[in-house]
Amino acid sequence: MKCVPTRKFMSTLKKPSKNPEPTVLTIAGSDPSGGAGIQADLKTFTAAGVYGASVITALTAQNTQTVSGTMAIPADFVKQQLDAVLSDIRVDIIKLGMLPDADICKIITPYLKDTPVVCDPVMISTSGYSLIDDPAIAALTEHIIPCATYITPNYDELKSLYGKEIKNIKTAGIVILKRFDNLLGIVLKGGHINTDSQNVTDILLLKDGSNIAEIVETNPRYHTKNTHGTGCTFASAFAAFLAQKMDPATAFSKAVAFTNHLIDISKDTQIGQGNGPLLHHQHTE
Repeated sequence: MKCVPTRKFMSTLKKPSKNPEPTVLTIAGSDPSGGAGIQADLKTFTAAGVYGASVITALTAQNTQTVSGTMAIPADFVKQQLDAVLSDIRVDIIKLGMLPDADICKIITPYLKDTPVVCDPVMISTSGYSLIDDPAIAALTEHIIPCATYITPNYDELKSLYGKEIKNIKTAGIVILKRFDNLLGIVLKGGHINTDSQNVTDILLLKDGSNIAEIVETNPRYHTKNTHGTGCTFASAFAAFLAQKMDPATAFSKAVAFTNHLIDISKDTQIGQGNGPLLHHQHTE
């Protein structure tokens, strides 16, 4: 499946910047509790050393315990935000998060053609709340993922994209990777797999022609409930390191280490009464 823009888009930005700062644009939903979504993305960009811009696709009513409601931003206003940012600011990488409806998926597709895209296909919250409906999932598969360069699904999202029960996670990843022509890599996250294990194994599958390379990172498992926003944080860190011109394998390994460090320093803190957020502001190299 190929990325075919629904309309031609050309930025009005005419001249390249002198000494350009690595810049990532996140297109995602808002988390008022500050742990996930746009808020986590921007915190991650700052901690990882890149400039962050944002386009908001949805408002949510959520905290560390639950998501009680969502409201999509009208697609035309999402487009207005995109036009405002991209007509003025050079963007190295686009990071995608929550895309709440099919109209938003369709309207942002033309903007994804010429910029590398890290797509975190957000579908279900940690508390089990469905963040997007079935038409949005279909549009994500039909319009967005064919234009993505890398995707970072969690286990449930991987299963939804795979379309059936997963017997082998790498087999599922390879099938999805081969399904989309533009897709160069898929991250298989191990946090929700073999939860009794003392280790977590994360895998990046990279497509190179007909060959698929495998980069594996295995680290100790942190036994903590403070994991709110880890998916957003990892995908944003991966995008940030790609924007700094790191090769995908290095960016992946560095993003895993970055996220694990945040889980480590956040594991014994308490912000909120539920699944606590990561302490991006305390990140140190």
